[in-house]
Amino acid sequence: MEKYFKIGEMAALNHVSTQTLRLYAKNKLLEPEYQDEKTGYRYYTLGQCARLDLIHALKSCRLSLGEIRRIFSLSSPEELAHILQEQGKKLEKEIYSLSVSRNNLERLHKNLQILNALPPFGQPYFEYQEERCIDVRHTDYDFFLEDYRGYEQMIREMQNYLFEKQLPPSYFVNVGTIVSQDNFDAERFTTSLAFVFVDELYPEREHLQVLPAGMYLSIASNDTNLEREYAHKLHEEMEHQGMCSMGDYVCEVLTQFPFQSNQKFVYKIQIPVRKKS
Repeated sequence: MEKYFKIGEMAALNHVSTQTLRLYAKNKLLEPEYQDEKTGYRYYTLGQCARLDLIHALKSCRLSLGEIRRIFSLSSPEELAHILQEQGKKLEKEIYSLSVSRNNLERLHKNLQILNALPPFGQPYFEYQEERCIDVRHTDYDFFLEDYRGYEQMIREMQNYLFEKQLPPSYFVNVGTIVSQDNFDAERFTTSLAFVFVDELYPEREHLQVLPAGMYLSIASNDTNLEREYAHKLHEEMEHQGMCSMGDYVCEVLTQFPFQSNQKFVYKIQIPVRKKS
């Protein structure tokens, strides 16, 4: 004899809520199979548990209730295979995007840790840096000629590049500018190069450059008007320490969180160095 279950019993049997079963019934996915003619009460059957299991399996694939309803109306395994393949591609994109976001979240957290450990602004200091990879773009602006507005225009061009290439916008959390080694050595402070830090997940490889691992001489600040002055100071400290540059000058934005009302962001300028032979 068929055993019938009230909605509460069916919910408890399958570890779901009665609201969930009502939602499935509303969406024509799983409706009570039996109705008592005398009372009008509707009941589920034990055999419907298998369909409920299938609904949950499909939901675990992040398919919507509408998509699941469409699957239940299919007439061939081939159609189902196509839908599952397309959902697999969609999930791969979501996983990639989440992985990128996780990496950039870790970078933001790391930058905040660096921020808390910085020496006083304007004080040169040495630090060891692991190898880093950046995507570099030439822009039509020069921060040292056009001040903060020029910098904003430079990074907007980098942002536009990410958008046009359909690259994850979360890479934009850590941007900066570059002065070539030759210009830094000659104290010609000019830059039209903007960059973003990237990782192994970054799909666009054409313009990538490597910032080598090694010892860097650095200065941090929260005032863009002081970058030229601090760049000279960095050069003077390098000479005072009997060192020479080993690569390009990099200005890296550490945070754009407005911890103070008059603070746009905190940045760090840095140059790889070694002792003169």
